Amino acid sequence: MQATTRHLARYLARRFAWHMLGAAIGLALVLLVYSLLFSAVTGLPAWVVAVVAVAAAVGLGLVPGARELEVTAARALLDVDAELVVPARPRLAHRVRTAAWVVLHLATGMLVAVCLFAVLPGAVLIAVETVAGRSFGSGFPLSAGAPEAVLRLAACGVVGLLALVATWPLGAAAAALAGRVLGPTPHDRMETALARAGREAEHTRLARELHDGIGHALTVVSVQAAAGRRVVAANPDAAADALAAIEDTARSALAELDQLLAVLRDDADATAPLAVAPALDDVVQAHRRAGLDLSATVDLPAGLPALLSRTVQRIVTEALTNAHRHGGPGPVRLAVGQGGDRVRIEVVNPLRGGAGPGRRRAGGHAGGRSAGGRAGGRGLAGVRERVALFGGTAEAGPDGDRWVLRATLPCAPVRTDQKEPDA
Repeated sequence: MQATTRHLARYLARRFAWHMLGAAIGLALVLLVYSLLFSAVTGLPAWVVAVVAVAAAVGLGLVPGARELEVTAARALLDVDAELVVPARPRLAHRVRTAAWVVLHLATGMLVAVCLFAVLPGAVLIAVETVAGRSFGSGFPLSAGAPEAVLRLAACGVVGLLALVATWPLGAAAAALAGRVLGPTPHDRMETALARAGREAEHTRLARELHDGIGHALTVVSVQAAAGRRVVAANPDAAADALAAIEDTARSALAELDQLLAVLRDDADATAPLAVAPALDDVVQAHRRAGLDLSATVDLPAGLPALLSRTVQRIVTEALTNAHRHGGPGPVRLAVGQGGDRVRIEVVNPLRGGAGPGRRRAGGHAGGRSAGGRAGGRGLAGVRERVALFGGTAEAGPDGDRWVLRATLPCAPVRTDQKEPDA
């Protein structure tokens, strides 16, 4: 009970302090406006002073730093839980809202001050005069009889009580409005959503690069290590070749991982490109050295766009890695070429026993099973995302006793008949 009482007392004290802050600034502003106006023109009506004072309060809200002070006061004294923003580059909407909040703060503060320091003492003074039957300077006529005295005392009690508790509803209303007035604008929310979407897209891109690059390298390393272990006693030269392949693959994977981690650093250049994907010939040779019976036909013209070339390399890497990791024994066929305005990729490998016929196909995405007939993972999801970026199509699934992955990527044809411009 005591803890609750202390908490309520602190709560009311903070709200009262917020109101008194607005009252002090508002009273100073009114006095300044009054003195300036009456020093220039005498006999001005009160409404003119009020209008000029409100205009001055609006100007005060447009002063740089006013929003920072109001946000700090709202958080500390009004216990506002809503999100309040102090934009680095304030827009017109921010300035208008800040000015409106300053006017509200000063107006409610002065209203509370009038209630507590004018209305409440006045009600008490009138009640005392009514009970004593004599005037103490309030200016109100004394009651003529007992009924009128009772009514006056009741009225003084009601007015005094309302004046005393005025801080509570006005403070609650201000706390409820703070989030709407000092909170983010629709433009702020859009910027936040776009920034969040950008971060999520960057995380997805990094995860895809880690899977494609590091996952491929680990597959080659594991296969080479297993092969070296089997032949280390019977064929030391083959074991040495396997260890050399593991060393080269691990070194390139570490370099790519280091560059990917550098992108995650806070001080990294956001425009820095990721590690260049290995060339198709290097990917083919790496899998052949790892023991994959691979026949490859690669016929791509020079001058492909960098993003398209990288996408083709990553798709081939993922397909061969899946064939190596999940496929059955037997030859694997890779065909990459360009026909007209399309780049076509096809990888065919044997299934690892027991997969039924059928094929999954979808425009712009690969199917949901991995190269060995197992449940699909992040690899085919990466293929789907890469193909979707170009508006292409991909299909992956079992075809009899084989697993087939085909991808088609739109591409403007590379012209080789262009002449050099005249000097």
